[in-house]
Amino acid sequence: MPSKFIIPQAQRLKDEHKLYPYTAAEIEFYLHGSAGHTDIDLCYAEIKKACDDAGVEIAHIGPERGFEQHEISIKPSADPAKTATDTNTLKRIVTDVANAHDLKADFSAKPAPGQPGSGLHIHVHLADENGKNLYYKDDQRISDELKYSIGGLLKWMPDSLAIFAPHPESYSRFVAGTNTPVSVSWGGNNRTVAVRLPDAAHERKHIEHRVAGADADVGHVIALILAAMHYGISNKSDPGQQVYGDAALPIYNLPKFHTSLDEAKASLKSSTLLSEYFNVADLL
Repeated sequence: MPSKFIIPQAQRLKDEHKLYPYTAAEIEFYLHGSAGHTDIDLCYAEIKKACDDAGVEIAHIGPERGFEQHEISIKPSADPAKTATDTNTLKRIVTDVANAHDLKADFSAKPAPGQPGSGLHIHVHLADENGKNLYYKDDQRISDELKYSIGGLLKWMPDSLAIFAPHPESYSRFVAGTNTPVSVSWGGNNRTVAVRLPDAAHERKHIEHRVAGADADVGHVIALILAAMHYGISNKSDPGQQVYGDAALPIYNLPKFHTSLDEAKASLKSSTLLSEYFNVADLL
């Protein structure tokens, strides 16, 4: 169950720092057979209705960049475990609706060479006990809560990659020049970085964690994100300079992601960072 891993990490933030995480998810997927499908709008409507019936609040549904690729985003929730459960429910609903229309839903990370990969992007911010967003950044200032959250996420990223990319084929998604991150990086409205800060008014400022693929376990992904943020805040982790250009370029000299699951698993299994928060064997 997603809550097994998520709730303890959310509770740490609340108990030790009086910080309350809000999360949302957007997931990309392919509907094979949907190109030119006359019922695609009907499919969207059926997905939306089934989600409404299941208590899953949809913010957006529509086509993505790839051929027959689509995307759905879920509204923010003060309960990170609900975000994970709702994402799993959404995947089941999409699969059922697709089957009813003789389509095939595909949540793999890189279904076809030459086409964009499918990501699971987690949006998160921290609020105080009154629900006030504590994330802030402009050209002159960044709030400590946001700065240290980013620092923790970057510090944990190499050891966490086996969770964000859990299958051998997941690593084919990490291709430079495709708006998929390939380096340990952060920035503003920059789709090449791993940790992005979308343009938004202060009250809606948040982190978009762009590393996980659509094939990842959403409960594990959210739990690791919250734990990394807790670590960053507890240790005042400095994220370093943000990246303004393409984070894949060698001029930035950023650490690159692991290139295989074996490499990523070795990093995870030997991680002293993660072992302070999890029984690592439970995550594999």
